[in-house]
Amino acid sequence: MAGMGDPYGLLDDESDFLIHPGLLKGEESKFYSNYRFNYRDVMYWNYTLDRISLVHPVRFRFAFKTSGDEKDHDALLGTTLPLGQGSMGLFFQYTGNRGHYNGHENEWAGQPLLHQYSLKSDLNTFSSRLLYSLPLGDLSLGSEIQLSYRNDENRIFFVMDNGIGGYLFYINPPIGRLFHDRLNLLPFMFPWDSKYWEALLKGSIAGQFGPTKITLTLQGSFIFQGKNKYDHMRLLIPGLSEWLTLNGNVKGWDVGGNLWLTYSLTKDLSFPFLLKIAYEKKTRDGDGSGTADLAAFYFDYKNREEVSQIEVGGGVDKEFTKGTRGAVGIYYGYIQEKGNFFFVNPLPLALPTFDFKNYPNHKEHQILARLSGEKIFYPSITIRMGFTIFYSWVREDFEFNYSDIINSVNYIDRVSLDGPRRGISASVGGTVKFQRFSLEPFVTGGYQRFDLAGDGINIIFNERIEMDRSRKEWFIGGGLSILF
Repeated sequence: MAGMGDPYGLLDDESDFLIHPGLLKGEESKFYSNYRFNYRDVMYWNYTLDRISLVHPVRFRFAFKTSGDEKDHDALLGTTLPLGQGSMGLFFQYTGNRGHYNGHENEWAGQPLLHQYSLKSDLNTFSSRLLYSLPLGDLSLGSEIQLSYRNDENRIFFVMDNGIGGYLFYINPPIGRLFHDRLNLLPFMFPWDSKYWEALLKGSIAGQFGPTKITLTLQGSFIFQGKNKYDHMRLLIPGLSEWLTLNGNVKGWDVGGNLWLTYSLTKDLSFPFLLKIAYEKKTRDGDGSGTADLAAFYFDYKNREEVSQIEVGGGVDKEFTKGTRGAVGIYYGYIQEKGNFFFVNPLPLALPTFDFKNYPNHKEHQILARLSGEKIFYPSITIRMGFTIFYSWVREDFEFNYSDIINSVNYIDRVSLDGPRRGISASVGGTVKFQRFSLEPFVTGGYQRFDLAGDGINIIFNERIEMDRSRKEWFIGGGLSILF
């Protein structure tokens, strides 16, 4: 399917049982292996914020310029075989992401800066998957139990000229006021270091009802044995250093469902339909005390993520001549992501409270078109291709709540952005069949970008707030599947 741009729900494929266990058929033993690698070059990933006084002709600018790359790995190894009245599958999978970005803040209040930073992400998942399907007349029931171990870390490093002949070094700066602090890199990523287990359960049913084939899978997962650590360090050269370590937990769950319908009008013409719904919630927290200036205080923080997704659409699958097949589909997708970073000293009359609420509240409406096809040139050689194009309209609402009881200062900063996100990708691959096994190599590449801009206001300080965010990237990848 990778050689056709992964058109799941548009074209049938033998690997569909990895999404719908009810489609697993193990009349004979088979061995599967797959590896794919993707390299993503981010040419720029920037955000700029202007704070403009409505009383005095003063403008403060915070301009962050970033670039870097990401590497994705996905490896799968497993087997399917008959077992009792049904079929069983056992698979082991690894997915990983390595991201490394460098940037600098090149302007503040019209003056050049020497501030530099790096952003690193290292996300790893090791999974074991047990599938089973059982035919019951015209129906097939399937289930899957998946157990995963995840090790995720995001890390921020910041070097800042302190203006008096020295430098400040920060690791994971925890409290950056959205519109007043030059340390705030949270629009790029939230820092964390998490290790946890996740159990996923699937239930699936597949069947043919006249000319209509229906496949439905429901799933849910929960996190257990989750541990989270948040380290912060500040080092002043020359001068002092401080270290803060907050230890806590990771909690979360998700639910979702996949519905595929295919109505066959004739033997060589059908109309596939897809509906996908998913919701995920994850919370990381921690508490503890620090050293040096932070030794007298006890801190508490919480980082929450919520993601909701809907995808719906359909298309046409047509066999033009024997061995020549094509399909086109159009889909609508809705994505909402909410982040929240809350940092506080819970002791009364102590340090201020920093609450990055719904930071951001990201809403995206997407229209996506897929075109896929395959051609059998010889009984042992098949060539496939795929093309995808999408356009999204994005809205992001940033909100920052600040509370300082000692100095009687309380205010809320808000800004709303909107703009387009668009991209294209193309894939080509094929199958080469030998006597005992088949090889399926593929390559893929693409391009995407987004440009968001907007404004807001702070009534307490009589300020107008302007913000823009942008990112442009291209990617290339490839891989190989083996069926024995």
